[in-house]
Amino acid sequence: MAGYGAVGFRKLIDFFEWLFFHAGASHLQVLGHANVILFPVVGLVIVSTIVRRFAPEAKGHGVPEVMAAIAERGGIIRLRVVVVKALASALTIGSGGSVGREGPIVQIGSAFGSVFGQFLGVPKKYLRLMVACGAGAGIAATFNAPIGGVMFAAEVILGSFALENFTAIMMSSVVSAAIGRIYLGNHPSFNIPIHYVGPFRVYWVYVFLGLVSGLWGILYIKVLYRFEEWFDVRRWPFWAKAAAGGLAVGLMGIWFPQIFGVGYVTIDRALLAHLPLYLLVILLVLKLLATSITIGAGGSGGVFSPGLYQGAMLGGLLGVVLSHWNVDVSPGAVAAIGMAGVFAGSAQAPVTAITMLFEMTGDYNMILPLMITSVLAATVAGIISPQTIYTMKLFRRGLDIVRLREPDRMKALTVGDVIQENRLVFGTKTSIETAWGSFAKTNEWFALIRDAKLGIVGSVARAQVVEALRENRGDEPLTSLLPLQMIRIDERASLAEALALMNDHGVTYLLVCRGDIGIGVVGTSDVIHAYRRVE
Repeated sequence: MAGYGAVGFRKLIDFFEWLFFHAGASHLQVLGHANVILFPVVGLVIVSTIVRRFAPEAKGHGVPEVMAAIAERGGIIRLRVVVVKALASALTIGSGGSVGREGPIVQIGSAFGSVFGQFLGVPKKYLRLMVACGAGAGIAATFNAPIGGVMFAAEVILGSFALENFTAIMMSSVVSAAIGRIYLGNHPSFNIPIHYVGPFRVYWVYVFLGLVSGLWGILYIKVLYRFEEWFDVRRWPFWAKAAAGGLAVGLMGIWFPQIFGVGYVTIDRALLAHLPLYLLVILLVLKLLATSITIGAGGSGGVFSPGLYQGAMLGGLLGVVLSHWNVDVSPGAVAAIGMAGVFAGSAQAPVTAITMLFEMTGDYNMILPLMITSVLAATVAGIISPQTIYTMKLFRRGLDIVRLREPDRMKALTVGDVIQENRLVFGTKTSIETAWGSFAKTNEWFALIRDAKLGIVGSVARAQVVEALRENRGDEPLTSLLPLQMIRIDERASLAEALALMNDHGVTYLLVCRGDIGIGVVGTSDVIHAYRRVE
């Protein structure tokens, strides 16, 4: 299903490209060369209307929504997402929106996997796996890269290379890639000659390219989400945002139509070293802006292909400069490896970058430079920010996928995740005897003490109250049972940090704070319960 979905989606894009840039252009000849300015405007307004009305989760670049479905909804994706995502993304790309086709295909394939799994009634564990199978299959078909599809599903979607997942994902990717080859042809995505990567003494070029690609990947993330945030805070009607974004992209496209759509033709020219230095610089910057504006204004499409585009321009730029300095490398080879570098940096997925670029170019000579550049780019980006171009969208919504994927479960959960809110709560002036009256009516073993200004100030145990009554201290305030020094911890700290802090200070619970205000407590029993729950 993902294979046929990828083929159908490609045909749909071709149809809308013909509709806008051929049939539509013939009716706007009065505008001359500027006739393209209206196409992104019309396309984005229609897309934003469709997405807002039928499936809001189809907005944007698709992959984060798949990751959220796995993390939050047990792999459940609505069937209508298939139709809406395909239509919206094909319209965006076909009308000149500067986005990629892989994100939509990932979401379409994942939706097929989810719907089929729900129909079969499989457990959530396997439903999540079927979603990943659909994602990997979509990538495999659209790029003719079955190994890359497997790695994308494991590294990006699931965040795990667990062997138990590989068989299913690999079978799905192989079948999907075979379907893609039947209908789209059995050839690499980028038809380039075998490039000369240079002798080992010039491999410092790929070290430098890895560092620069990692930094550019971070810039890509920041600019993309800065534009998305800028559009989100505008109090304009949704169609006005779409029109403004489309107009900006259309204006760029009047002079540089290479930024329209997925841009594979322009990537091919960079790989063949057919682009001059000035154009490489201009297209590098404009593609970054056009993609960010398209998605921020309400467009639907992927960020993978724009990343490859920027990587090709960045690598091509470096390659041309080095060739002028008589460094023994091919500009086309540096451009191809730059594609892997920018993707690895923005997605922090070096294994996927290496395998996919090898499959998409079919040139084994580039394996060593690919590995150097991809790993360094991912490392540099990871040092600067733990969030990737896919996880950042979820992080801004409050879902930290990176933390949840932490293999140490005590590092994956925060103290804010486990504090209990249904405990007894007493005021600071409540007496010990009064507190016992409430304890006696419940089965609670602990209670919180709240101050009107400071929030929660501590916790008392049922056993402490009983012991105080035996000592005839019933008239004393409940706060007299609190320790002299409360050890505080921020709600965003991990349970591993909480356990270490309790061990260092010899206490059994900590005061959980949001800023200076106490919001609850976390004790050893809460940690034990949380560990059992996630296991």
